Amino acid sequence: MAPPPAVPEADHQDDDDDIPEGTGVDLRVAVRRLKARNTAPGPDGLPGKAWVLASEALGPRLEGLLSACLERGQFPLRWKTGKLVLIRKPGRPADSPSAYRPVVLLDEVGKLFERVIANRLAEHLAGTGPDLAEHQFGFRKRRSTVDAIMRVRALTTGDAVARGGGCFGGVSRHRQRLQLHALELH
Repeated sequence: MAPPPAVPEADHQDDDDDIPEGTGVDLRVAVRRLKARNTAPGPDGLPGKAWVLASEALGPRLEGLLSACLERGQFPLRWKTGKLVLIRKPGRPADSPSAYRPVVLLDEVGKLFERVIANRLAEHLAGTGPDLAEHQFGFRKRRSTVDAIMRVRALTTGDAVARGGGCFGGVSRHRQRLQLHALELH
């Protein structure tokens, strides 16, 4: 029995033009990011390196599959299914639940699709808008941890302090994304 679709199919006659066709560029960018990583395979057993090596031969077919998923507004359930692995933290007793860090391994093809979607969202927000907040550093191209730290430093040592105002700054990490939180006090 086949699993139900991730998103119920709907009549998309009016908005078919809103989703651009998948391009080789989308896939190449996503595969390039896979090359840089050496991650464990998900439930399908295919490591990222296998996708990198096969991308030239499978590129057009994979591009067609990802385009079809975008057109239908579906993210296959199988790509969302993970394999839970518990990694032991050093220096903790083995019989303690806090001695283990849970990690969920996902199929690399699902990660490729996520990267295609994330790249399209970022391009849309930067080009069409609404753009992301100026002080947001996660989910932004050409923004790094160093940029966030420099921003905090500027807020805590610059004109705000010279004017007698105080400043509260904080940097947090959520889902591998760095976020800056700042509040200037007058």
